[in-house]
Amino acid sequence: MDSRTYVRPLTVEDGELLQEIDQQEAQRYGLEPALTRGSLSFFARTGHAFMAVRGDRPCGFVLAQAVWNGTRPTVVATRLAVLNDDDEARAALVAALTKSAYDAAVYDLQVQLSRLDGRTAQVLISQQYRDLPLSLYGRVLGSRGQPEGV
Repeated sequence: MDSRTYVRPLTVEDGELLQEIDQQEAQRYGLEPALTRGSLSFFARTGHAFMAVRGDRPCGFVLAQAVWNGTRPTVVATRLAVLNDDDEARAALVAALTKSAYDAAVYDLQVQLSRLDGRTAQVLISQQYRDLPLSLYGRVLGSRGQPEGV
């Protein structure tokens, strides 16, 4: 069996293969799972979403898209998840994300990750990303945003 890690574009059909990784990542960092049929359909068309594979088994994924803020385009990754803290897959996904942005002539990249995810932070820094002096705050409106039992 081939033990090399390779990265390929994400497809809508990858959802079932990636559920374990998505659930593990969500539980590890207290996040909501990121993969739904709708999210896969969206990210599969961005050109910036990838799945890492070792042998015939998925070992990670990254979900990203290019956004325009009126000044310049930026590729924003909203989830980078790997199976069992797989640093090789993590590095391969960051490299694929970086190349996809460069190939699309988008030279600004941002990766959102949990403050607790030091391993991904280390990989990003090793690939010349830097920690930006920003915090991300979120709010959920409507009934989904209400505390349970209210």
